[in-house]
Amino acid sequence: MRYAFCLIFLLIWGDALANSEVQDFSMGDAINIAGRQRMLSQRITQSYILRGIQPGTEKHQQVFERSMNEFERNLKQLAAFEAAAPVRSTLSLVQEEWQAFSAIARQPVNKFTAAELFKLSNSLLPAAHTYVMRLQALAKHSSAELVNVSGRQRMLSQRIAKNYVAQFWGVAGNDGTRLLYEDLAEFEQMLGFLMESPLNTPEITRNLLKTQGHLSYASRGFDGEMQMSEARQIHVVTGTTDIMLRNMNVITGQYAQLLNAVEIAAR
Repeated sequence: MRYAFCLIFLLIWGDALANSEVQDFSMGDAINIAGRQRMLSQRITQSYILRGIQPGTEKHQQVFERSMNEFERNLKQLAAFEAAAPVRSTLSLVQEEWQAFSAIARQPVNKFTAAELFKLSNSLLPAAHTYVMRLQALAKHSSAELVNVSGRQRMLSQRIAKNYVAQFWGVAGNDGTRLLYEDLAEFEQMLGFLMESPLNTPEITRNLLKTQGHLSYASRGFDGEMQMSEARQIHVVTGTTDIMLRNMNVITGQYAQLLNAVEIAAR
C-alpha cells in the first residue's frame, strides 16, 4: 500500500515538474535554443570531419555525440512550445532536414560521407535560421534581434572552424577559402553591431570585448602569421573558436534574459 502511494506521488510530482518546465519556457529561451540548432549543425559537421583527420582523438567523438543528442533534445523542446504554434510548419522543415543530415552523420567517417555531410550542413543551417527568424517576429521586441544575432555568432564560430577543417581535409569543394573569410568578415561585422546596442549591460560589453580579442587571435592563425605545424594549427583554430562559442553562448543567454524581463513586465 505504501509502495503504491509513493509511486502515485512520484508520477504526479513528475507531471507537475514537466508542466512547470513548459510554463517556464519563454520566447527568449525558445530563440536561444532554436539559435543553438544553427550552431550545432556546424559543430556536428566540424567534429565529424575532425574524427577523420584525427581518428585517435576521443574528444572529437565526445563532442559529436553530445551535439547530436542536444540537437534531438532541442527539437523536442521546441516542438512542445505552444507559444510558437503559429510557426510550427517552419520547425517541421528543420525536422525534415535533420532526418537527412543525421542519417549521414551516423555513418562511418570517410571523405565521401564527410563531403556529403558538409553539403547537408549548408541546407540544415538555413532551415534552422528561418525558424529563428519566425520566432523573432513573434516576439515583437528589439531585444529579440539581439538574441538572434548573438546566437548566430555562436553558429559562425563553429562554421568558421568547420570550413577550416573541411578545407584542410579536402572535402569543402572549391569554395572553402572564400566561405571561411566571408564568415570571419560577418562575425567581425555583427560583433560591431552588438557592441553598439544601447541595451548592453556593462557585463555584456565586457564579454563582447573578450570575444573581439579571441577573433583577432584566430584570424592570425588563418592568415598564417603564426609559425606552427598543421596539427598544432588545427588545435589553435578549433580551440580559439570554441572559446568564441562559449563567450557568445553566455552573451546570448544574457540577451535572452533581457527579452524575458520584457515579457514579464508586459504581463
